[in-house]
Amino acid sequence: MESRRRIVYQLVAPMEKTLGIAEMERRRDYLQRHAAASTEIAVQSVPSGYPSIESERDAVVVAPHLVDGLRKAESEGASAGIVGCFSDPALDAVRETVKMPIVGPGQSAIMLALQLGERYSILSPLDSGAKRAIPRLRGQGLAERLASVRGVGVSVVDLARGGNEAWDRIVATGRRCIDEDGADVLVMGCMSMAFMGVERELSQRLSAPVVSPVLAALKTAETLLDLGLAHSRTAWPSPPDKTYVA
Repeated sequence: MESRRRIVYQLVAPMEKTLGIAEMERRRDYLQRHAAASTEIAVQSVPSGYPSIESERDAVVVAPHLVDGLRKAESEGASAGIVGCFSDPALDAVRETVKMPIVGPGQSAIMLALQLGERYSILSPLDSGAKRAIPRLRGQGLAERLASVRGVGVSVVDLARGGNEAWDRIVATGRRCIDEDGADVLVMGCMSMAFMGVERELSQRLSAPVVSPVLAALKTAETLLDLGLAHSRTAWPSPPDKTYVA
C-alpha cells in the first residue's frame, strides 16, 4: 500500500503563543478535511516573530524561520510545503533552498481567479494591504487584470480571533469591489479570513466566484504532487555553498 504524502503548512507566526495550540489544530483539521485521502497535513509554527504579517518588516523578520522550517520538513520526508501567508513571504528563498514543491497561497489563489473571470479584486484585512500587494503582483505579472485591493477594516489578529463584525464588513467590501471596481472574481487576501470557511456563502451572497487562498494552495500542492512537478531549478537555482558567519 502506497504511503500517504505529507504536505507541511508552515505558519508565519508563533501561533501556539499568540492564539494557542487549539487554533493550530483547528487549521490542521480544516486542511485535512479538504485534502485528498492520500494526503496527510502537518501544521508547524515558527519559534518567534510578530503575531501576523502586515508589513515588509514583518515579512523580513519571519523569512529565516520559513526557510529553516521548510528545509527541515523536507529533510524529514515532507512531500510539499505551503508558505502560510497570502503575501507569500520568502517564497523565492524557500524555493531556492528545497527541492520539494513549495506553494504560495497568494500566487495560487490569483492564478486560479484568472481562470474564473476577467478581472479580480483582493479583499485585504486593512487598506494598507494595497501598498504591499500591488508591487508584488506587478513583479509576478499578475497586475494587469487586477481590479482593486480593498481593506475590510479588520486586522489579521482580529479575524483570527473572531467575535467581531468581520462577516458584514467582508460582504460590504466585496460588493464594492464588484459594483464600483468592476471585479467579477474575488480573492480572500488573508489566510485568517480564508480559514473562516465562508467563501461559498460569500460567493452566493455576491453572485461571483470567491477564491480561498487556503484551499487554492492545498489543491495546487496536491496537483503538483499528482503530476510529479516541482518548481524549476533554472528559475530558482540553489544558492552557492557558503559558510554562514554568526
